[in-house]
Amino acid sequence: MTERSVRLAFGGFTLDLPHLTLCRDGQPVKLGGRAANLLAVLAGAGGELVTRDRLLAEVWPGQVIDESAVRVHLSGLRKALGDDRLIVNEAGRGYRLTLPVVRSLPDAPVAVPTAPSPAMDTAAPLSPLVPLVGRTAIVRTLVDELPQRRFLTLAGPGGMGKTTVALATATDFTGNHGVRVRFVDFAPIADPVLAEGTVAVALGLPGAGTDRLGAVIADLAAAPTLLLLDNCEHLVDAAAALAEQLLAAVPSLLILATSREPLRAVGEWVHRLPALPVPPEECRDAAGVLAYPAAALFHDRARAVHADFAMDDGDAVAVAEICRRLDGIPLAIELAAARIDLMDPPELARRLQDSLDLLTRGRRTALPRHRTLRAALDWSYGLLTAEERRLLARLSVFRASFDARDAHGVAGGREGMVLETLAELVAKSLVASVREPDGLRYRLLDTTRHYGHERLIEDGDDAPARAAHARHLLSLFADMQRAWEGQAPREWLAQHSRRIADVRAALDWVVGDQGDLDLGLDLIVVSAPLWFHLSLPHEFLGRAEQMLSALDQRGTADAARRAARRVELLAAYGHALWHTRGPVPAMGAAFEQALEIAEAIGNEGLARRALWGVWAHRTLAGRYAESLEVGEAFSARVGDGGSLSERMGGMRMRVLSHHFSGDHGRSLALLQAVMAADADPTRATNANYAQVDGRIAMLSMLMRLRWMMGDVPAALDLARECADEVMRIDHTLSVCYGLAIGCIPVAIAAGAPDLALAWIGVLDQRARHHALDHWRAFADGYAAGLGGGGGVPAIASPMQLEMFAVAGSATARTMLRERAYQGWCAPLLGPVKAAV
Repeated sequence: MTERSVRLAFGGFTLDLPHLTLCRDGQPVKLGGRAANLLAVLAGAGGELVTRDRLLAEVWPGQVIDESAVRVHLSGLRKALGDDRLIVNEAGRGYRLTLPVVRSLPDAPVAVPTAPSPAMDTAAPLSPLVPLVGRTAIVRTLVDELPQRRFLTLAGPGGMGKTTVALATATDFTGNHGVRVRFVDFAPIADPVLAEGTVAVALGLPGAGTDRLGAVIADLAAAPTLLLLDNCEHLVDAAAALAEQLLAAVPSLLILATSREPLRAVGEWVHRLPALPVPPEECRDAAGVLAYPAAALFHDRARAVHADFAMDDGDAVAVAEICRRLDGIPLAIELAAARIDLMDPPELARRLQDSLDLLTRGRRTALPRHRTLRAALDWSYGLLTAEERRLLARLSVFRASFDARDAHGVAGGREGMVLETLAELVAKSLVASVREPDGLRYRLLDTTRHYGHERLIEDGDDAPARAAHARHLLSLFADMQRAWEGQAPREWLAQHSRRIADVRAALDWVVGDQGDLDLGLDLIVVSAPLWFHLSLPHEFLGRAEQMLSALDQRGTADAARRAARRVELLAAYGHALWHTRGPVPAMGAAFEQALEIAEAIGNEGLARRALWGVWAHRTLAGRYAESLEVGEAFSARVGDGGSLSERMGGMRMRVLSHHFSGDHGRSLALLQAVMAADADPTRATNANYAQVDGRIAMLSMLMRLRWMMGDVPAALDLARECADEVMRIDHTLSVCYGLAIGCIPVAIAAGAPDLALAWIGVLDQRARHHALDHWRAFADGYAAGLGGGGGVPAIASPMQLEMFAVAGSATARTMLRERAYQGWCAPLLGPVKAAV
């Protein structure tokens, strides 16, 4: 593929790449091959330092070269340039070209610093070298606003495509308005004093004498001009002052600046350049994925590297994942697409675990800081103060959005200082902000987070920052006890749901070699209700097992003080076992161990929670007489002095035990008492010990009791109401409970197989998506029963066998008859029904 030509202009010289043709004042300069390559690297760096290792790698790739050979070729290069001062050696670091460098196309007019030029009113602006993707709207907006606002700044993170958008805007604007465009690149200079001179050079006014500003103003006033000030972020004060002076002196002047932060100048209007829209996870076909600009850019750049590249549906899923992982940053996407000649999109997506290491094949003619994503971030990081660097690194511990309180929680120190520093990071486009209904929230782009974490490790601050992160989360979840007791509104839980990724990250750290196991035990316990609120008991199960194993192997700093936390963890572990595996022996053992420890340490509240778990295991296992005994023991322990939540909990336990023991009348009386005592509407949508919506649990029991006592139409009405309500709240554990325990068996009993099948489909989908095997077994067994026969799931519990038998499963009925079953549903087990 032919490499694009680029002209580098510095002093009176021009160097055309890739042909390495050097001219001085338009006349060819003879230059040896090695010297020309050295000059290409130094000029290409745009005035930035080039290390010795980089020079050797680019000029003598794969060769072992003595330092003296480098000095010889550099001496020849200095001689050809005619001034030894143009290339300086920074001892022990590398080499630098001291002149500002201006980039252009070889056939475009270039502001070469020779003699003063005339107005050049026919000069064309530089055009973007690559197609503009996904930026048409912002270009149109900028073109429309320039005449009215005069001074626009395009701000955004490195690699977002600010220069490309600015050049496209200039091209469109001059075509519509007939003004000349002058391009000024501040990237090569580090000294703010050189800002005026750089503008003068770009205008063709290097010989302006002592009054360079006056010469610049006179030139700009000679004809309507759009001045592009590119890469202002490291010269914000100088660029702002210069822009204000020029706009005040030249009423016809328009300025379009690009910077990673606003210039904060008088008259400035700021446009934040957003990332390219990325395909959502549900978009999985090539046509749909390519409709999103981020994926379209990947496809365009991949074809530029590999002309035969064609995206099929399989590639499209991977490309969409790549774009999401890279946050829609154009530079990152282009660098990823440049790897397409080495690996296909699925492999690229798999290997994109550390985007900074993989994204390293930028265009040779790009500015050094745009050749790799790490270089772009290095440039931004180098412009930060020490306080800003520390805060950016510490913020990298967050995996999701955060607020100002969160930032202070991980940074420490004076809150006001943290907020000021955070505001500066937002202004410099290293932290994104978004206003949500509950206030302003912040986030780091994934690539910035990776970079910040590397810096955190280099600074030796990783473990303290991760500990601060975990402690801050612990403080946020400190009142989760209310959730276990059914006193936490779901809205409160929902507000904390977005923190689950941070909880994951903190729990990953606490069990590691540098982690704090005591802190981890606290965090997993207080966050447990959140996992159930999000219907993630399967993931919680694995994390609880990991924590219990770590505790057994390593212990904690204060085992006696941690006994209560172990009880809470065992109880939460038992709940996770129920929803995933059902009433397996391990579930009963977890609650029994929790009860034993709680009683040993004299913690009655925890003992009652553990006792509830023992009751749940006995009920699910079909040991109804035992479950009734435990339920009565629970109520006795609560007594009259217990909280309303605990007293109602004991009554609910006995409602279920009496029902499944066949005493439906007693069960209904207790249920009506519960509903009368618990009529407070603020509790209607609270969770209970089982982390199932309380109203759904009660509706499920009420419809079952109506059914068993002969009022099937009323039961079906309640089933419809329950199904509507459970889909409205959209909580998977409650969906599974309401459909499996109440709605589906009632629909089958009421002769509404179509309705039952529809609900079975919902139950199956929810259970499979969240790996809830216990609830999925309900769906499988009901479906088999409606089919007029079939087997039962191998993991079916005694209670499930009863349910499946009532649904019509011949296998379940046979198994119950063989056991001489006389339980709650025995009167319903007539002949096997025909297939529906």
